[in-house]
Amino acid sequence: MSSKILLFTNSEHGQANVTLAVAYELAIRHVEVHIASFPSLETRLPYLNLQLQGSGRSVTFHAISGPSFKEALFKRVANEKELCHPPGVQGAIQSHRYVFHAIYPWTSEEYHSQLISIQHILEDLNPSGVVVECIMNGALDVCRKLGRKFVVLSPNSPKDYIGITQPGLRGLWKYPAVCSGYPFPVPITYIPANIYIIIRMILTIITSPLAKSINHIRASHGLTSSCTNQFSAETPYIFPALSKTEFPDLQFPSNIHLCGPIILPSVPVQESDPALAKWLDNPGMKTVLVNLGSHVTLNAKHIRELGGGICILLASMNNIQVLWKIMADGEVQSALQEVVDPAKVKVMSWLDVEPYAILSHPNVVCSVHHGGANSFFEAVSAGVPQVILPKWYDTYDYARRVECLGIGLYGSPTSAPSANAEEFGGAMLRVLKDETFAENAMKLAQECGSSETGRVKTVEMILGLLA
Repeated sequence: MSSKILLFTNSEHGQANVTLAVAYELAIRHVEVHIASFPSLETRLPYLNLQLQGSGRSVTFHAISGPSFKEALFKRVANEKELCHPPGVQGAIQSHRYVFHAIYPWTSEEYHSQLISIQHILEDLNPSGVVVECIMNGALDVCRKLGRKFVVLSPNSPKDYIGITQPGLRGLWKYPAVCSGYPFPVPITYIPANIYIIIRMILTIITSPLAKSINHIRASHGLTSSCTNQFSAETPYIFPALSKTEFPDLQFPSNIHLCGPIILPSVPVQESDPALAKWLDNPGMKTVLVNLGSHVTLNAKHIRELGGGICILLASMNNIQVLWKIMADGEVQSALQEVVDPAKVKVMSWLDVEPYAILSHPNVVCSVHHGGANSFFEAVSAGVPQVILPKWYDTYDYARRVECLGIGLYGSPTSAPSANAEEFGGAMLRVLKDETFAENAMKLAQECGSSETGRVKTVEMILGLLA
């Protein structure tokens, strides 16, 4: 069994959560655990180590120098709104402007410094095994440069990696292209557009001048493969998915390991926020959680549409209350006051509770989110139906996935990346009034096992692969 394991991850919540969950599970098995990431992630380590107090173990943090993924990205992109795009061909083309930045947001100089920093950490620690989060490309490169044994851990769907290689070219004509928002299976009339979007995106990535500059730096480190071809059939990949959480009929290569949702351990709401627990316990009331993610910025117009949808829901169902997590200031705060009934809608700028702890509360009946992978898998594990309001890239895939699986609805098919009050309100009403959604969500959750199942299976897989 490996005695010292080093985990590399980006610092953003969406990428880091599965790594933190795995770090916890490794530590309680008395493995010496180290996490290397950008400095902002260090603020999450005290909570993780508090969870580990009873085990007598802790996780050690190592800072990678240079800008984080998000910091580097927003040097190149003015703001989050520039990444938003509608579905369809024109929306996909719009998204391709930044598609390479979504893989490598760093300049070649920043990437060079990052590689040196990662190599120093790896050589100084000399771990017996390494786990690399899937878009932590610098760590992938250094592990290959040094010939280190490693496993890739992804918070996302395996379709992102293996969709294009499906037998019979199904990745082109059956499965929706990333960014497209097309349903599964792709309707016949959309197949030419689907093929065009996929081929255009591939060409955009491999012909990017930025790829040339990154490859030049990588070559100076002895790496001869292209930076656009990081996926390797020789490397084991672990995903928080099961075949039943994916679009049907995907064929999985032998290096793809499906473990089910990888959930961070969380303190029950009653312990971490008694006031919120009391509100959730409100007799006779069911709760809809609206949590659109840490990257999503909303303006006043968007708030009014979302608030209008919530008003439609509350006007039709007297037994529903809404917990809305949103950073509200300025015009957003004013717009909220226009549309929110404080008797039925609780607005919180920050949750002191892990979202999964809220989703696990028996009175929570729907999760509204933007289609992030973590939000999707947390709701799947909790057995809660979903309404998804996608904004960009693979969030459109998750909106179509919940519909395909019968566990939720795409809440903005004609208005994304924004929202329309009638469309959004109607989607929530349908999900809450049609019991089939809740039944399907609970059945899928039971197939996934407990909140610990995927985490335990992942760690057992890692220890076996690194032995």
